[in-house]
Amino acid sequence: MRNLLKGLSTGLGCLLLVGSLQASKNSVFHERVQLVKEIETRLNTSFQCEFSVSIGKTRKYATTNSSGIIIIDRSFLQTADRDRIFFALAHEYAHAYLEHDVLLFQHLKKSRTQDGYRLAEVRRRLEKEADGIAARKAKQMGFSVDSVIQFILANPDPEKGLALSHRAYSKPRDRADYILAVYRSS
Repeated sequence: MRNLLKGLSTGLGCLLLVGSLQASKNSVFHERVQLVKEIETRLNTSFQCEFSVSIGKTRKYATTNSSGIIIIDRSFLQTADRDRIFFALAHEYAHAYLEHDVLLFQHLKKSRTQDGYRLAEVRRRLEKEADGIAARKAKQMGFSVDSVIQFILANPDPEKGLALSHRAYSKPRDRADYILAVYRSS
């Protein structure tokens, strides 16, 4: 009987610990959701728009289209700091506000060829434009880009080995340098 009570006591302790950890995770997630709502409000005011941010699963950190619906990845939201969350959202706001998906589609339609070089060049330009706007918004709204720069440089280059003519994104060092230059000059 004593061993049974001891086992129940240990089991209850484990359940309480697991419950406490889950409550802590829920609390952190709730704080992140509140941060996203705050950023959404501030960016809507800054861009003078009414975009909507949702939390979901993406293949990236965040994604959008010109409809103004922005999706931030749930796992990114749980692991990123506030500055990286802001930057990702501001970057996507810039894409949506400037209707980059429409511009890319128009370029594709106009060229009517599978000119991958020009398409990659246009994508790099649009990504750079969104990075510049996000860097300026970060500075204006009191966010830092330090952890963004560290994140870019610490992660493997998904397009490593590709010639510039085939890269959709700038090289990580070039991207980090550009973001930092825009941030400092803002």
